[in-house]
Amino acid sequence: MLTKPADQQQRWTAALRAEGWTVHSLPLLTLQDLPESAQMRATWQDLDQFAGVIMISPRAAECTARALDRWWPQPPVGLHWLCSGSGTRRVLAQHWPELSIKAPTRGNRAEDILDLPETREVAEQKWLLVAGEGGRTLLQDTLSERGARVTRLSLYQRQPVRLTSDELQALTTWVSAGAIIQVSSALALQSLTSQVAVVTKHKARLLTSSPRLTALAREQGWEQILQADGASLEATAATLADHRTLK
Repeated sequence: MLTKPADQQQRWTAALRAEGWTVHSLPLLTLQDLPESAQMRATWQDLDQFAGVIMISPRAAECTARALDRWWPQPPVGLHWLCSGSGTRRVLAQHWPELSIKAPTRGNRAEDILDLPETREVAEQKWLLVAGEGGRTLLQDTLSERGARVTRLSLYQRQPVRLTSDELQALTTWVSAGAIIQVSSALALQSLTSQVAVVTKHKARLLTSSPRLTALAREQGWEQILQADGASLEATAATLADHRTLK
């Protein structure tokens, strides 16, 4: 059962069905763009002053692509373009195939981005983080500790979805049938936990994307947890395949 935002469901559903999984869709979050501010406009206009841009989600890549379309007939040269994973890289590459976009070869967490050569020696460099509101600050904090001058643009916000009574009943039915619930953010996990019955938490198998999320899930009463090596489709599919083999 996929809980990702609706605009990310199609690719995931098609890929997992191709691997033989029955996939149910139950988005737990919606993504809403924030109104453009003066800071946003000034940052995009001064993009050529940065050493690099880091996009930490597919939605961040979409926002970056739209900004480039609006403010830069040709993308500024000399920047490092970094993404959190292959899905995020794919979004930007569809709009700007001429860019050289790099993502970690393994994993898509902040720690993986911080292991890239481009983010290690950054003293006195200006870096731009494109993200949504909230979330972890590890990437920004670590780059700052390494001497970078970091600007963070929060361009969208995540809002939890309140499930209908029919959706809650369907969730209970799927869990009883052995469904695995995929969750890749703390906000989605909290949304799920706050709406399900205790019996669902005891029976369900939860698929998380990081040790931090696994720990949060255990704190919230989830008992049967699989952990993928990141939030990417590839990491999720690999964990599901391993689980199916072990069964």
